[in-house]
Amino acid sequence: MTETALITMFGDALITSEDISSDAALTGIVLERGHAGLLGIKEKHLINAPSSFQLAALRPGVYQLLDAQGALYSHAPDGTRDHEMTRPSWSELSCLLLKRFPLLAPASDASGAIPRLLHFICNDRNTLDPALVANITRTTELNPGWAVHIWDEASRFQFISEHYGWEVLKIYLMIGAEYGAAKADFFRYLLIYRLGGVYLDLKSSMSRPLDTILRPDDQYLLSQWNMSGSGRYAGWGRGASIAYVAGGEYQQWFLISRPGHPFLRRVIQLVMTKILSYRPEVHGVGAVTTFNITGPHAYTKAIYPVLTQHAHRVFDSEADGLLYSTVENHRDRSGSNYREARGPLVTGNDSYLC
Repeated sequence: MTETALITMFGDALITSEDISSDAALTGIVLERGHAGLLGIKEKHLINAPSSFQLAALRPGVYQLLDAQGALYSHAPDGTRDHEMTRPSWSELSCLLLKRFPLLAPASDASGAIPRLLHFICNDRNTLDPALVANITRTTELNPGWAVHIWDEASRFQFISEHYGWEVLKIYLMIGAEYGAAKADFFRYLLIYRLGGVYLDLKSSMSRPLDTILRPDDQYLLSQWNMSGSGRYAGWGRGASIAYVAGGEYQQWFLISRPGHPFLRRVIQLVMTKILSYRPEVHGVGAVTTFNITGPHAYTKAIYPVLTQHAHRVFDSEADGLLYSTVENHRDRSGSNYREARGPLVTGNDSYLC
């Protein structure tokens, strides 16, 4: 891989076909080291691109890509070219210094059981709302034999430092204090990739024991909203950046996986890329930005392109017994105000942009 890569506003690295003599289409990928054909900049020149392509600098760290005709090459949310320029900002690219991009432990396709570990994430376990504590207690009692772990902010710091090192912890710490949900998003991916098991939001539970929901050969479980057709979540999980995914986003208020699954490695790579290339003037702030940078839209975009390549089971979380929320007014009780946040989601990533 080159030391730099061009990143679209949606946080995907751009890659072209091996035949760089043609005016090839450019597509987005999740960053992987050693990938040939990744577009980059070397000594202010564009490399690994069709020879007719040019790079136009708008301002430091922000570029436009021009095709053979000198027209803007606008990269739409679904990975295709936006010839009609529906949103001019889709043509803006930022440059990420990949030589500083953290290495992750390799994923594995080796089969293995999902550990009987049940994880929750909170800010401070000593100040948890009583309704959330009661939900954890009910869930624990429903699942005898499962080890329950509650990860507060202090234990999250320690876990990331121990298992991923300072470079990943530094990226985690770039997420603003207003965006506790985004921190929880990123941490759940790191946690389950390393340890495996079942992650649940504090408000979530199940109507029957996990041992009756999971199968012995399960390695990864995926679900989407309203698969049962109940209409309870009709219209949920939709967004421009994942409009090409039939059924909408993959739910990530739960994660169920064995350790080291390739899906989660891609999710972590993509989320780190989005954090490091985030610019508030392009990506925005608040709820939708959180969905796109760390949340279910990023999660979906990382998994969808390789969905058929790795073992998993699609199930209907609503019909099969998982409960999205058992807590009344759970948003008011969570202590997270990311939906009303007006500050930038990420700060301190300037040194990663050239």
